[in-house]
Order: sequence, then C-alpha cells, then structure tokens
Amino acid sequence: MDYKDNPRTKRLSWDEMFMNLAVMASKRTACKFHETGCVFVDKNKRIVSMGYNGPTEGDYHCIEDGCAKVDGDPKTGKLKRCRGAHAEINGIINCQDTTRLRGATIYTALFPCYDCMKALNNVGVKEIVYKDTYERIKTGGEGKEEENEAVELAEKRGITIRKYDGPSYCNLDCSK
Repeated sequence: MDYKDNPRTKRLSWDEMFMNLAVMASKRTACKFHETGCVFVDKNKRIVSMGYNGPTEGDYHCIEDGCAKVDGDPKTGKLKRCRGAHAEINGIINCQDTTRLRGATIYTALFPCYDCMKALNNVGVKEIVYKDTYERIKTGGEGKEEENEAVELAEKRGITIRKYDGPSYCNLDCSK
C-alpha cells in the first residue's frame, strides 16, 4: 500500500504525550505500593527532567527486600520510615539546575505528597497535572490516608492543579 493512501490525521496532544511519559517512567518504580513517575516540562514544551520513586542509591529495594514501613528492616524486622525518594524529588535532583524548573509544569502519575509539594513550591513549579490521587501507606500497612496539606499549599501559592482525564497508552503490567 502506498503511504499516500492512508495519511496520518491525528497525533498525541501535549498532555497525552507528557502524561504517558510519566506513566512509562513509573514502570521503573521499586516501591511495592506506589507506582509513580513524573516529567517536568518548561513553558516551551521541552522536557527538563524526569523521575520515578525508589530507594536512594545503594539502599534496599522494596520489591526485592520488602517495604521498611510494612515489612520492616530486612535484618531486624523493625518497622522503619520509607526508604524511597519520591518521583518528584528524583526529578528535581535529575534536573541538575533547578532554576530550569521555575515556571515549569509537572506531569505526574500520582498527585504529589505534602513533602514533595513543598519541594515543588520551592523550585517554582507553576502547574501540576496528575493522573491519580496519592494516599500515604500507614506504618505497619494498616490502611491508607490522604494528605490534604498538599492541595492546601498549592492553592495558597497559586499553583494550578489539573486532573488528567485523557487516555493512557502505557498500561504495561510490570508486577511479574
């Protein structure tokens, strides 16, 4: 078939492209409970940085060694705080020059937690586009809880929040 017989008539919107890249980045996650990734984009629609959640360099990976909050320390079994660095923090670190994030939009698979929202506010992110809501795992795995402080801070600082409701093309199952 000649390519002229079936010309392309559609392409991904900016939101579709960037959110699907964030979802794709989330597939690198080492967390057993939160699969999230993010993409930082400047006002010219250029990708500035990406990140996904996982342990800091050289630390235990939750998928391999268990969650510190739920399964405990691999050596002692004692419950501890989460070892993970969230996608947003890793994205900020990966940027190398945080001045490039001033005025940026972040596309994220999960809405930022309060700690990440504080960091996003400090680097000057102006818009958050998120796919799903974040709920913190309680210590011991005894349920989940919302973090309303993150929304409150964003609203206080004039950070635009948009829920992404477009298609996800990266529905890979990496659970096996």
